[in-house]
Formats: sequence, structure tokens, C-alpha cells
Amino acid sequence: MPFPLDDYTPHGYLNTPTHTRNLSPRGVLRSHGAGFRWHYPAYAGMYGGRRETYRAGFRLALGSALELAEFDVATSPYHSKNLFELDLAHNGASAHATFHLVGEHALCAAISVTGETRIAVVVEYTRTVAAGGEWGESGLVGRVVDGDLVLQSFEDGDAFVCRVSRAITDLGITTDPALAAAWASSQAPGLPGEGFVTVTGRRGETVALFAVLGFTGPCERFDVCLTRGKTLRVAQHRQRTARRTAAADRTRKQAEDDAFWARAPVLEGDWPDHWRRGLVYDLETLRMMVRAPAGIYRHIWDAMQIHAPRVVLAEAAIDALLLSYADPALAQHLLLGTFVDAPEPNVPCSREDGSYNMLAADGTVCGTAPEWGYPWLVLDWLAAVHPNRDWLASIYPSLGAYLHWWLDHRRDSEGWLVYACSWESGQDDSPRFGDQPLGGGHPVRHVRPVDLQAAFAHACLVMHDFALELGHNADVQTWLALAEEYIARTDALWRDSPSPSHAAAGSYADHDTRAGQATDVNDVMLLAPITLGVARPGRVDALRDAIERIDSDTLIWPMFAWTAIEAATRTGLYDRAAELAAAIVERAYTFWDAHQAHPDRTLPGVACEYWPPDGRCGGEGYGWGAFTTHLLLHVLVGLTPERDRLVVRPDLPPAWRVAGRRYGVRLNWRDVSFKVLIEPRMNGVVVTIGRKRAEVAWGEAAAFTWEELAYVEY
Repeated sequence: MPFPLDDYTPHGYLNTPTHTRNLSPRGVLRSHGAGFRWHYPAYAGMYGGRRETYRAGFRLALGSALELAEFDVATSPYHSKNLFELDLAHNGASAHATFHLVGEHALCAAISVTGETRIAVVVEYTRTVAAGGEWGESGLVGRVVDGDLVLQSFEDGDAFVCRVSRAITDLGITTDPALAAAWASSQAPGLPGEGFVTVTGRRGETVALFAVLGFTGPCERFDVCLTRGKTLRVAQHRQRTARRTAAADRTRKQAEDDAFWARAPVLEGDWPDHWRRGLVYDLETLRMMVRAPAGIYRHIWDAMQIHAPRVVLAEAAIDALLLSYADPALAQHLLLGTFVDAPEPNVPCSREDGSYNMLAADGTVCGTAPEWGYPWLVLDWLAAVHPNRDWLASIYPSLGAYLHWWLDHRRDSEGWLVYACSWESGQDDSPRFGDQPLGGGHPVRHVRPVDLQAAFAHACLVMHDFALELGHNADVQTWLALAEEYIARTDALWRDSPSPSHAAAGSYADHDTRAGQATDVNDVMLLAPITLGVARPGRVDALRDAIERIDSDTLIWPMFAWTAIEAATRTGLYDRAAELAAAIVERAYTFWDAHQAHPDRTLPGVACEYWPPDGRCGGEGYGWGAFTTHLLLHVLVGLTPERDRLVVRPDLPPAWRVAGRRYGVRLNWRDVSFKVLIEPRMNGVVVTIGRKRAEVAWGEAAAFTWEELAYVEY
């Protein structure tokens, strides 16, 4: 199956696959009007908070339309990390453009126009003079060299070369963006008598040049290419190379997209349109997280987010879980590298050059704890969806080293596991840990957290199963004994009496050793024992009412949503789990698919860090923001891979359970392509895979052996 064409938002990112934080910062390519701009070293204000040195790119104008809101039609039929198509229309004329990055330094577009209209290519170069405090930079100069538009910094600095493959009728360069916009819809005046335009600024000031290259259609097809280099000569050489290879690059990238989407999940049937497209935005965001080996990472590695890539175990685990719906082998490889390439057994948060970026206030090097990202839930899932003994044997020693490191370095004097700081918990500055005057790095070893004991117990249970599978008989009892110990410790953090912040008759509560008592902070992560299946009998029923009362508007972070919704499922509250999951997916996908960007929100067309009902959504291009994939396919469709079978527990929101509707998802697991079809009935639901049908109640499981799926016929 090829990439799924659709009516996508005209906003998003193109992948810059070699961009890293320190060793090779290339910047990111973010949409801007009917085009794209580089933001170097990253988009200002996004994750990492780095100041921009420059932004540069080009966009199209059609007649009098330059801004997306001015076009009669502005949509994207093809919206992948590799290729971004735009369909534009204005006053009876139309244009189709395909944007892509050739190599590392050439932004190219193939454009076709129909109808008699003015067409303009508007090029921008905005730079912060001496952004790094260096000497020898004064401003920008724009000119024409050998028929190419050249915008470059002086006395030294990056040069940009733009070439249009057809003859232009007019050209202008200005420092005024409003004047450039006016020229886009009328004739530009040409260059001044000196043949160049300059703008200067003091160190730290931002300066900009805007160039307009115009002509009148119709024109069946033309190409635009913008290249960059540290010198003009380098940029010109890259320009010639890119023009020669652009067509082959587009073909190669489309084949790469088609290969991914031949296996990726695709929604079919009566799903809302923005949900169908939302899953595509999710998966394309996740594809951008996968980076080639670099620096200390000998395997592919998870960037976490695109602006300041780094390896964090929690985000890598979640990204691997989500990628497993499309490519389980890739997901396993990604998580393998996370553990085996880590500079220390606890998988400290690190960058590709080996530097750390999570140091507690006392100097302790930290990585995310075993409860954040639920890595052992993910490992167990990956082992089920794609049995691979070689992978399991390769990763098992590092998994054991990680857990034993926690026993050696994060146990208090009485054997309780603790966090060095709230950053290590992933729950930055959480009130669970009391006053933290030094911020998220403040030492919090006096708190014995519920979720940490529960996650460690669960991890040991999974390791027990892995040891059995691999024949590591000497480890089997060790892991089982540790699991039983930390299940008991988890249960010891239960209190029967209610408190002001816990309305339930009983609840789990962290223990503060300084105060000598349980803390009185209620938090969704205290449901982790239920989520992970390590709660003692009776605890689940006691928390049923509390789980029923969870408000979906409070679940704006992936880990909190995962914990609450999985706890609801484990409690048998399937309808409540469905309502919570559907509300989050609806909120996120409505935003991902917005065709108008809002100045107070992050950019549509790409998964963001979290899903608030309004306001900004954290960082743009954040892998775990695509956790909506798991909420959709695991919670609502109900997909759960097990070693010997596929379990489908359909759990759509009650409002969707309309007889006559059909909700399908196409999948490829265990090298078998199949479609799961969910059809509501008056008193239940029919689940069909191939020729096998099962009629069940909502929230009830239907099971299909993998052998049965291997003989699916359509």
C-alpha cells in the first residue's frame, strides 16, 4: 500500500535526519505559508530553549495570495516526513508543489501551475548578528551571482543560493516584509544601481532580507532549489548537485514512504476524517524520532523530540511502543540501542556527544526511573508482538544491569527504592516530593514512592518470564523473589483510612521518612500498582470510584493518561476507559488536523508534547505526544498482542456504537497483513478478521491465534 493520500493540514515539518544537538546541528525545516524555512540551530522557543542564529527558506505566492489564509484552497494531499505536497488555488488559478530536502543542505520544490496568474517565489533570510557572541559579523547582503539569487551574511556567515528553473520576469530584494508581500502580487522593481542590497545590525540584533522572484503563468512545471553553505562557493556547488539529483531523491523518498505504509496501521470505514489523518500525523512524527547512529550511539536511537535530540529511556520506550504498530522489528532495534549504547547502566539522559543533561542538584547523574515510560510494559509488548529470541538475548543483560543498578544506588537504609530527584521520576517538581527549592534537581530521597516500588516489582515479573524463555535458570528465582518483595512493599504503602485529598475509603500513599508518615498528596501515578497488575486483591475495588471520577481534561500528559486509562481497564471499567481515551484522541487530533494555525498554539500537522484543552502544547515534534496511537488502537480498537494469539477487546465510546457503522484498521504484524473490522450491533459488537467472526459484548475479548491470521484471505 502506498502512502495514504488525504486532505491533510498545510502545516508541518520536513525531516532533517542528520540534525543532532551538539555534534551536527543542522536545524529543522518548519512550514511557513506555502513553503518551508530552516530554523538553525532549532526553532526558537521549542524544547531546549535555544536562540535562533538564523531562519531561511522560501514560499510561493499565487496572484495576490501569499499567506495561507489568502488562498481559496490550501491543503496537503501528501504529508510525510520525507515529502510534503501542497495544493493551492486562488482566483481560478491553481498550483501543486512538492517540497523535500535533498541531502542535508538543499530545500527543493517541484511546482506545476495551471491558469494565467502571477507566480512569485518569496525568499527570506533572517539572522541574529553574532548570535554566539563571536567577532566578525555585521549584517546581510543580497545580490545576483551567475544568474542565482544570493543572500549571505557578512563579514562571514552562511550563504543561501536560490535558483528557479524557468526565466523570471522581475526580481527585488528588500528589508521590508510588507514591501516584499506587495511585490509578490505585482512586479518587483529590480535591483538598485549598485546591484546589491544590504542590512546591518549590532551584535545581538536581528536583521532580515526578503527577495521576490516573479513571473506570469501558465507554466506547466518548474523547480525551485534553495541551498546553504558556509561559503558562497559551497552553496553554489550544492545547488548544482541538488538540481541534478532532486528528481531521483523524490522517487527514492516516495518508495521509502510506501514501504513504511505498506505495514503501518491505516484506519478505514466510519472513523472521523480527522482521526484517520491524526494517526498519520502521529506515525510520521514518530518516524522523525528515529536517528541514524551518531557519536556514542552505535545503533539507531530515539531523538525524543526534533529540536534538541537526546536519549531519554522513558520517551524511547514510549516511542518504541508506538512504532511497534507499524514496524515491531524497528521498535525492538530502537530500544535495544537505548540500553546497550547507554554510557552507564541506569541509562542516563544523554546527548550524542556523550554529555549528560540530567544532573541532580547534588551532582548525581540521572536517567528516568523504571516507572516513567513503563519500559517493562513496552518490553513485554514487543516480545509478544514480534517474537525474536536473538533480540531478547541481546538486550537481557542490559535490562538486568539497569535493575541491579537501582538496587545498588537507589535503595534507602531499609531497602525502599527512592528517586534522587523529581527529574529522575519524570514528574518534574511534583508536589508529591514536598518543597523543592532547588527545582526538579532537588534531592528527594526521603520519599518512598508508590509507583517506583510497583514498577520495579512489575519489571522483575517480566524479567522472570524473560529468564525462563532464554533458559537463564539461575536468574528465575532471583527475579521472582525480588518481584514478591516489591509487591509486598507496594502493598505496605496502602492506607485504609481516608484523608482530605483521598476521598476513597482507602488509597495508596507515598511515605515521607522525615515526617514519619504517609504524604497527603493525591496523584494519578499512585494508581500505578493497578495499572501494572501488581495490586493486592481488594485494592482494585477500593479505588473503583476514584477511577470513575477521573476527568479527561486533567489527563494532558501521556504518562498520566496511560496510568489512568490502563487502571480503568484493569478494573473492568471498560466504558470509562473508552470515554477517557476517546476524549484525549479527539482533543489531540482536532488540533493536529487544524487547517489554520493559531498564534497562541503550537503548529498543527505534527504531534506535540502534551494535549491541553487550550493554549500551547509544549514542544512541537515530540514523539510521545503521539501516544494517541496507543489510546486509539489498544484501548478503543482493543488490540493486545500475546505470545500465542491476538486479543481484540473493542471498546468504542457509547455514542459510536451505532448499528450499521464499520470501523476498520489495516495492520501488518508477524509479517501478515490483515484487517480488523468492528461492526456495532444492537446488543454487542462483531469483530471480523478475514473469514473469522466473533460476536462479543463491548469490553469483552475476542481472540484470534496467530496461525489463524496467517491464513487470512480477502
